[in-house]
Amino acid sequence: MTKGHCLMQIKVGLSDDLDELRRKASTVRPSSRQITWQGQELTAFVHFGPNTFTGLEWGTGVDDPGVFAPEELDCSQWVGALQSAGFKSVILTAKHHDGFCLWPSRYVTHTVAASPYRGDVVAELSAACQAAGVGFGVYLSPADLYQEKAAGGYYGNGSPAVPSTIGPDDGPFRYDVDDYNRYYLDQLYELLTQYGPIAEVWLDGANPTSNAQTYDYEAWFDLIRRLAPDATIAIGGPDVRWVGNEDGFARETEWSVIPFADGRMVAAETEADVAGPEQLRKADELRWYPAEVDVSIRPGWFYHAAEDAAVKSVAELLDIYRKSVGRNAVLLLNVPPDRRGLFAQPDVERLAEFGNAVREYYDADLVLPATINVIDVRENIEDGQQVESFAVDAMIDGTWTQVAEGTTIGHRRLLTLQEPITPTDVRIRILSSRAADVGVRLSVHYDPTITGGGPGGRGSGR
Repeated sequence: MTKGHCLMQIKVGLSDDLDELRRKASTVRPSSRQITWQGQELTAFVHFGPNTFTGLEWGTGVDDPGVFAPEELDCSQWVGALQSAGFKSVILTAKHHDGFCLWPSRYVTHTVAASPYRGDVVAELSAACQAAGVGFGVYLSPADLYQEKAAGGYYGNGSPAVPSTIGPDDGPFRYDVDDYNRYYLDQLYELLTQYGPIAEVWLDGANPTSNAQTYDYEAWFDLIRRLAPDATIAIGGPDVRWVGNEDGFARETEWSVIPFADGRMVAAETEADVAGPEQLRKADELRWYPAEVDVSIRPGWFYHAAEDAAVKSVAELLDIYRKSVGRNAVLLLNVPPDRRGLFAQPDVERLAEFGNAVREYYDADLVLPATINVIDVRENIEDGQQVESFAVDAMIDGTWTQVAEGTTIGHRRLLTLQEPITPTDVRIRILSSRAADVGVRLSVHYDPTITGGGPGGRGSGR
């Protein structure tokens, strides 16, 4: 971590006025793992399991393991296709809500070991990622329909918390937990010790179960921190929050410094504003808690042959890119393998096209004079997130003219212009900032897939 950048959260008082709250917010910094995570910009999701073969999106928990039979599984094909699009890490649904495990867990029989495949998908993808230099993450669903419905299942069984050792009998990982939390910790231990290094642990908040089960998050987080200290803990974890939708966009005003009260976000993740003045005034703590935008390349999260013609177009993916990466978030794009165990050809082709487009349109700064329709501004988030509002001017025919305006910047902000312009120079004006000294990087691009800019003024944050 950069020297001096270790203040990931700060206490605030209800008596603090708004200016003092803004000043304190300006001092909050990301952790080294959050800086690394945000710098990836593109992370892939891989939903794979019995649903791939049953046609379901939500498994039942009693699905026959015999349906899981990928005869051509090739995780290197997945990783190669994702690398072609510029993705820096991959998160696999090691266990979805149905409770089926894509590795042969020693703690349950409802796994790949009971399927015709009999391999280890987690191991294969981990090895493929390591060989390609791509980060590897695991999704381990807290909700578990198999453990709820199977005879002797642990989920919501009402068992008491008792002293428990996780991992080796003489190991240092001891927690007072009930049956299900012990089971979950045992599986976390397997994943974090057998398939590392782990870049991200993803905890889904969706829950199709009907029994009440308390999750011991503190024990889970403690084990992850001790076994995989560089891994971000996402979606319900302390490092990364859900943006609040699965449609592929972050807010136009997306703060990474988030107000908390009594250990919880002041505003729900789905609210239109999670860190404005109203939320700041209700906080007792401010944390660096950036947003992740999860969306699928297809209508569904698991593969369905009927959706082969519904893979998102390059223009749609670039619009998502601008509204996620370009709004101070990380894009988590799901690409589901088919029943063979391969990415389908429409997805492979679209990923390659998307990657080429991002590299051509957004990776290089155009040299002016040039025709442009995208403004690209960035803060150095190692110095926090400071800009509250800004405007961009362009020199056109010898006159400075405002062409765009926005609120927050953060890691990156992409603003589309209402129409292309050909300026000889551009400049940014910081209209409001939480810190007096703010460094902002400005660049410009041209994206031919943009058919129109956002409403209002001569430019927008859309």
